[in-house]
Amino acid sequence: MKPAEKFTPYVRAAYLKSVSDADRALATRLCELLEAAFDVTDIAIYAGFPIVVRDMEWIAGFAMRKSGPVAYCCSPATLAELGTELKPYMSGKSCVAVKPRRGETIDDVLALIARAFKVASVHGGMISKTDAKKREKLRAETEPSVSANAAGKKASAQRAATNDVTKKLTKKRAKKLTKKVSKKPATKSVMKSATGPARKSASR
Repeated sequence: MKPAEKFTPYVRAAYLKSVSDADRALATRLCELLEAAFDVTDIAIYAGFPIVVRDMEWIAGFAMRKSGPVAYCCSPATLAELGTELKPYMSGKSCVAVKPRRGETIDDVLALIARAFKVASVHGGMISKTDAKKREKLRAETEPSVSANAAGKKASAQRAATNDVTKKLTKKRAKKLTKKVSKKPATKSVMKSATGPARKSASR
């Protein structure tokens, strides 16, 4: 991935101000297609154009070039699924010219790009070997802390479950003891003391 400082937040209104009057209408439609396929928070501005980069993978975007607008379809899944349809518009590995061919309209091209963005939104994108190595290193550094947090949460959940079971068992035992005490017959000494005075008065 390029240095973080080269990316700036994407705000459609602010971006469109940087586009020429002649291209603004088409740029607006491309913004709408990108926003329809991806969460707006996934979109950033890089080198003056909107792009989606997730997990250091370049996925989709577009640029209003002097030679004409170009959409970026960087997802291998997009190229695998729609490669035949995209091929007539493509230059390089991922650049798709937003320009209708003979007998087509701009709406035809935009409809194809919309489909390409949608497919790309549920798949990964392209990543350089250098960035792939950086990503693996970052993952290796963060995995221990993630594992520790997960283990801590699991232990807490187990303690909570054990406490719940203990409370339930304690309540059950208390109820059983209460029932036993209430059902237990009076002892002989208690019965004697209760009947003794009555017998003496009767003999007198």
